[in-house]
Amino acid sequence: MEPKRALVLGASQGLGAHIAVRLAEDGWSVTGVGRRPRQVTALDGSVEYLQADLSQAETLVELPKLVAGCPDLIVHSAVTYHDFGVSVPTLDELEQVFRVNALLPYRLLHQLLSDKPGDRFCSCVVLNSDAIFHARRLSGIYAASKAALRVLTTMLADTFRADNASVSTLLLGPLADAKKTADLQRIATKRGMSPEELTKAFLRRSNPDLVIDELIDFESCYLSLRHLVELGAVANGSLYRLDGGSAGSLI
Repeated sequence: MEPKRALVLGASQGLGAHIAVRLAEDGWSVTGVGRRPRQVTALDGSVEYLQADLSQAETLVELPKLVAGCPDLIVHSAVTYHDFGVSVPTLDELEQVFRVNALLPYRLLHQLLSDKPGDRFCSCVVLNSDAIFHARRLSGIYAASKAALRVLTTMLADTFRADNASVSTLLLGPLADAKKTADLQRIATKRGMSPEELTKAFLRRSNPDLVIDELIDFESCYLSLRHLVELGAVANGSLYRLDGGSAGSLI
């Protein structure tokens, strides 16, 4: 029997690359998509790779052709950020953030699910951020784009709920990505603290509503995603929080 096919958008580095490699280790036939050239990605030979820019409209036309039909699983992990040092981004900069983080993914996922044969089930898991609950001065524009993605993901779930598909959201808190971990290590060494102590202090100051003392590791994210996939059709429209939010929160 042929292995199930997975498409991971935003797979060149970080969490997207981890998910792509882990899916391949678990027996999936995986195609990763990212902006970077193959030679500078964090992928190994187990993952097929397509270089594509999700900020470009032509990607909507070309990528579905290259994928050649809807896979059994689509994971959206692509993301971009504006310059946090700029207090008022230009309209072009705003549009770039919303195009990559919300608008192009919505159109692309809609296209792939529309092209899916009716007898083929497809799970679509959209990775999002707990930033949607905040409107801070520096990160508010990023948060707004991710909030837009959340609304559009809900639309997709409603649109395709009768079409043998599942569209769900994996909502993530502060991740243990390489840059953040290295920065915390550097600052901890400078201050004569352990990385664990500094991480606790960082999370309490930057995310006072969270009840976690350490960054969320990539493998926990993968296991959460796999759970959503294993739920099948019943996961449609669901939001799975892995963000260390207070158990007392009603949202």
